[in-house]
Amino acid sequence: MVILNISSSTQHPQYAGASLPQEPEGENPSTAARHTKPSYTVLQAAQQITRNDLRWSDRNGDGVTQICVSFDKLAPGETAFNTVQKHQARLVMQSWADVANVTFQEGIAEPEGLLAFANSQNVEDGIAGWTMLPGQVGKVLVNSKYKEHAAPALHNNPRGTLLHEVGHRIGLLHPGDYDGVGMNYRDHAEYAQDTESYSVMSYFRAAESGHNIAGCRPSAPMRDDIAAVQRLYGSNYQTRNTDTTYGFNSNAGRDYYQLDRPRDVALFCVWDGGGVDTLDFSKYKQNQLINLRAEELSNVGGLEGNVSIARGVTVENAIGGSGNDVIIGNHADNVIKGGAGADHLRGAEGADTFVYDDANDSTLSAPDFIVDFVSGSDKIDISTLLSKAGIDKLTFVRQLSGKAGETFLDYNRSKNQSTLAIDLTGKGRFDFFVRSHGPINPPDLITKAAGAQHYT
Repeated sequence: MVILNISSSTQHPQYAGASLPQEPEGENPSTAARHTKPSYTVLQAAQQITRNDLRWSDRNGDGVTQICVSFDKLAPGETAFNTVQKHQARLVMQSWADVANVTFQEGIAEPEGLLAFANSQNVEDGIAGWTMLPGQVGKVLVNSKYKEHAAPALHNNPRGTLLHEVGHRIGLLHPGDYDGVGMNYRDHAEYAQDTESYSVMSYFRAAESGHNIAGCRPSAPMRDDIAAVQRLYGSNYQTRNTDTTYGFNSNAGRDYYQLDRPRDVALFCVWDGGGVDTLDFSKYKQNQLINLRAEELSNVGGLEGNVSIARGVTVENAIGGSGNDVIIGNHADNVIKGGAGADHLRGAEGADTFVYDDANDSTLSAPDFIVDFVSGSDKIDISTLLSKAGIDKLTFVRQLSGKAGETFLDYNRSKNQSTLAIDLTGKGRFDFFVRSHGPINPPDLITKAAGAQHYT
């Protein structure tokens, strides 16, 4: 077997953290190159990233490949990881184990693979990290000449280096036949999706594929990495196989899926084993594109191409923020909350529910538009909206008379568009206003808990 020296995808002068300004807007110098490169599907990219078919073998046949981890096997010129480095390395290993049938354990007696970590003065200048592919003797070595490596953290370069090198150690290659310093997207990327928006194994920044991730680096496997490592080891469906929320109010238990403040950076690909799941981007104020279709990229929190859903994963629900969002559903029965702003909502296949909790979610001056409402299948849930206004029932009218609950429901057959408008205050004006493509009928409205609908 040919022994390959594998370097990290980022050279030292490019270090960037989550708090740095966004990448410049406008055309990237490699735009023309991107448009002339072939476009790869997820499966094609996974094949490319694992083109040597190198992996650690599941020798005992239990369906899980067990890799022994050590932090204390040191050679001359090497020093042990500090406490922060060890913690971050364990987070990185967990992120790979979450998506594939591979585990990382310290001190196991009969390992099926080996992974050791150390800082080293012997790594070439300009190279952040180095390792070997499966079956070869070698550690993940971090270049200790660069002091930043002592403090890996969410979305920073040192953690990205650990993620990239562990990917190599379990069998993933760069998306192209390149290695070392001096590489560029125009000359060395073999297909358009060879950027960090799609793979942590790429050398090339998200801007090369027309995306903006605010100078950050992914802290967990991205879309094509997940498909690639699953090609080698199989998919781990035990991970997050109950109802899980990603983003704000997350219960996923991973730092890269957790958002707390409106300035937090969302940068992840969702891998999920089952349950009814939700993307929650409710605290963001920017206009967003939230796409629930697997393998597609979303533009979230003011960034572009920063969130995706892995191949084969179904996320059922989406919650938008206060901007003018576009939310696209999938084949499941989606629950979609646009939030404030003039949102465009597409449920797509399935029996979908569009939820409105506040009058500001859709107003006469900034109405939502439901692009593909199907009467008798889809629903509009205004139960919380009415409860907050103290309205027990809707009264359908053609003209307002100043009574709370008066509702105008109109369908323009020639345009195939409906209007739903409600006076919530009794002041003779429409406080809530939403439009749709396709008819809306009274039974399509959820006004109270199941079995307690009221219409007159």
